[in-house]
Amino acid sequence: MPLAQYFVNSLIVAVSATVLSVLVAVFASYALSRWKFPGSGSFKSAVLATQMFPGILFLLPLYLLFVYADQNLGTDLVGTRAGLIVTYLTFSLPFAVWMLVGYFDTVPRDLDEAAKVDGAGPLRTLLQIIVPAATPGIVAVCIYAFMTAWGEVLFASVLTDTQTRTLAVGLQAYSTEANVYWNQVMAASLVVSLPVVAGFLLLQRFLITGFTAGAVK
Repeated sequence: MPLAQYFVNSLIVAVSATVLSVLVAVFASYALSRWKFPGSGSFKSAVLATQMFPGILFLLPLYLLFVYADQNLGTDLVGTRAGLIVTYLTFSLPFAVWMLVGYFDTVPRDLDEAAKVDGAGPLRTLLQIIVPAATPGIVAVCIYAFMTAWGEVLFASVLTDTQTRTLAVGLQAYSTEANVYWNQVMAASLVVSLPVVAGFLLLQRFLITGFTAGAVK
């Protein structure tokens, strides 16, 4: 399979996992930040605790779950992009939720009160007031989620086939028992790094400063 197809697979998987992670994390984090309910503290601790375990511990359980879903639910997840997206979502989402909860906590609650006075409901307040104020934190989460999915090798090696192989795994094709094609490896490595570097250059202005300073007069 040509390198271009590996690039397309990686881009689709990484972008999809990033978008899903951010969408779910924004709503979950806003709820955890603004409303206290029984078990909310334990839930946040459990989310953080998931980061204590190395990813390789989840490889076999995820694979068995995917096989079970294929055999009993008719959902084909092994060897597909969808399975890889779900896998990367399980890694990036807990960190994204934890990070955004902390960032939403720094957004003044006076903004919520002001929006409520103007007749805005919770959803409108989140989308029109809180999300613009928390843009730097959301961008940081986007970068983390994208990098997690873009350069991952272990799960992509097991859960993909020749048609869904990602770019990071495809680099292995340039190394054989007899020889290593260093020219192709270096060229492909440059292609792998370009999206991440371009993303940082385009989004770095959102990471420099927050938008909440002076938001409440």
